[in-house]
Order: sequence, then structure tokens, then C-alpha cells
Amino acid sequence: MSIAGGYAVPLAQSVFREQPLETVLLASALGILTVVCFIEVRHVQLRHRRPRSPMSAALAISQVKGSGSDLQRRPCYVLAVLGSGGHTKEMLLMMEHGFPNWTGMHRRYLTTSGDQISLKHLEAFESKVKQDCKVAGSYDTFVVARARRVHQPLYSVPWSALRSILDIFPVLLSTPKTGTGDRLATYPDVIVTNGPATGFFVALLAHLLKIFYLVPEDKMQVLFIESWARIKTLSLTGKLFHFTGIPDLMLVQHDDVARKYNLPNAGWLVLPASMRNKVVQ
Repeated sequence: MSIAGGYAVPLAQSVFREQPLETVLLASALGILTVVCFIEVRHVQLRHRRPRSPMSAALAISQVKGSGSDLQRRPCYVLAVLGSGGHTKEMLLMMEHGFPNWTGMHRRYLTTSGDQISLKHLEAFESKVKQDCKVAGSYDTFVVARARRVHQPLYSVPWSALRSILDIFPVLLSTPKTGTGDRLATYPDVIVTNGPATGFFVALLAHLLKIFYLVPEDKMQVLFIESWARIKTLSLTGKLFHFTGIPDLMLVQHDDVARKYNLPNAGWLVLPASMRNKVVQ
């Protein structure tokens, strides 16, 4: 051991004995700072090293506008985050009209506790899929605690959000019991959400899993589609996504919103492709 090393250990022990609280606080602060710096560096890396997404902007919009081009590296396992009110209806309308193109893939739906209306809409949608489609694929449903209820006081949101996040882990990490082919993997290829607050927490957790190298970077790619009802500005969830840069792709459905935030306008995805083309053009 060097002379400097020989003095360093007793010196550190002496400082800890004399100022134990200050030493622990300083070490904790340095540890937190290190973790924060690591997360920030990894976040920047992920944003700059994103692979060509199965839902890349050019391919997604070309499919939306009815060009007939199929998505390259088409996903076979999609997680759709449903929300109360109109969010679920919009999501299912988009899927009914072929965006994203779900034929033959596994669909995992995430709903929140107490949202019986979404479950009824989902059952009706999947029944129709089974009747109308020869290659319907498969699906399953998970129910998680709601991140924030309507009119819930803001001071209680952290606790409900934490419970929701804990419920989201098995949704992201459990392998579907029913598969549609050899390509089906443990992790969703794409996470689709269109505005509910729970969708942001799902995307945030998926992003953190990739930051800490727990999930491959080309999995759990986030596609955020702003609600059709937002014709002038982004929703609160949309603003969070836009500010954090978490989504691999972010689409809006109106020109005013697209110009204001410099985002791709996919047109009215809630409409059939034939009507959608007339709106987008």
C-alpha cells in the first residue's frame, strides 16, 4: 500500500467519526448526483441512437395516407394503453380502421381499475375482429391502478401514481401466454397510447428499463398519438411527452397542433382510410 493510501483510510475513518451525519449526507448526495447524471446521459444516448422504428414517421404516415406500403419490421406484439372516456373509443377506432395494422399480431391491452366501459368496448372490438379477420392473432388484458382519478387532489397523486407504476411492471415484463408466431418475445415491440395519464407512466417506465439496460433498445418503442379532440394545443400528457422526448414517434391529428409543436400530422386516424385521405390532403 502506498503512503498516500495508508493515510487516506484512517483520515476517512476519522472524518466519519467526527462528522458522521455530514459524511452520510455528502455520500448520499454524491450517489444521487451520479445516478441523475447517468440517467441523463443514457436518455440522450437513447434519443440519438434510436433504431429505425417499426412505426417510423415516414412509414407510419405513408400507411395512414393509404399509400398501401406496409410497415417494415412489422411488430408482432403491441401494447395498447386504453383510457376512460373517449380515449378507448379513439384507440379502438384507429385499430378498427387499420392503424396500427394489427392483423396477425398479439395485442396486449392495459386498462385502469374501475373502467368497465373500456372493457365492454374492448370485448365488442375483439369479437368483431374474430368474426371478420381470418388471421386475428391473439390478445390479453391487464388492469392496473389508475394513476390519477378525475378531480383527485394533487397531493395524493404521487401515491396513486406509485401504485400504478408497480402494477405496470408485470404488464411490460411478462411474456404473453398465447403467441402468434416464433417472433413473439417477452417484451412488447411497440407501446401505443393516445392521451391517458397512465400511458405516460407506462412509457416512462419502459424508458427507464432501457436506460438501465434491462430491456433491449429496439423493444418497447413508444408511439404517442395525440387525441383527435386536441385541435389547437397538446394535452397535458402530450406536453409531458413532447417536453421529455420519451416517444420514439409522436403524431398529431390536426394541422394547427402540428405547426405549433413541429410534429408530424397523421390526419384524422379515427376515420376510415378513404375519408382520412380527403382530410389529410
